[in-house]
Amino acid sequence: MKQQLKSLIDIFRYKPSDYQFLNKEIERIYKIIPTDFGGGCSRQKGLLMSLLISEMNLKATVDIGVYRGRSLFPQAIAHNSFSNGVVYGVDPYSNEAAIQNDRPDLKKALDNFVDETNFNDIYDFVKNLVKKEEFQDSCKLVREKSIDAAVFFKENNLLFDLIHIDGNHDTSFVLKDVEHYLPLLKEKGFIVLDDISWESVKPAYNILKKQINLVDELINESNDFALFSKGLNRKEQKHTLKIFRQVRK
Repeated sequence: MKQQLKSLIDIFRYKPSDYQFLNKEIERIYKIIPTDFGGGCSRQKGLLMSLLISEMNLKATVDIGVYRGRSLFPQAIAHNSFSNGVVYGVDPYSNEAAIQNDRPDLKKALDNFVDETNFNDIYDFVKNLVKKEEFQDSCKLVREKSIDAAVFFKENNLLFDLIHIDGNHDTSFVLKDVEHYLPLLKEKGFIVLDDISWESVKPAYNILKKQINLVDELINESNDFALFSKGLNRKEQKHTLKIFRQVRK
């Protein structure tokens, strides 16, 4: 009984050292990983996901749309240092899969990006960084389209505590990611949805808002994402909101 009580206290006690360590490590890794037109992940979002892993002891997470790894590595750092869990990074790393059509205002720039980007080189960069950081046990790359990866996860009975959806932003693809990955979320878990202000992403945002709980969202010059939760009790919901408010400062 005492051990159970201690475990509960450990879960809900805010540990500044975790925040300081993760914030410092994310700043370090971001100096290695460039951000460009193809995408990125803000410090706040990376810190949010890493703190959820650390504070809530999440064991299995999945990152859809790895690209250069700015959302992947904060999760790997938290798993490696705190939860002893694993993040699965899903990305096909192909020019074909990167084509997007639902932003006419960005269509030319998006097409130029796809034409000029060597996705094989980016995949090699991420794979080598995983090895350099010695994250082989806490970070697994899955070079597949997200739908094909979902089939693999289902066949292998893999469920996730946290799902980050940041793949192709065309409406049909985002909706498919929600359709295929929401059933892979554990009874208690989280979904982070990126670029929620995009018209092409809003249908997926609305579906998630109806089916699970919207914790909070952050939209400003550097951020555009929402955090959803499923199955949390009142104390867990309160603690999750506390984490979100801490990182949005």
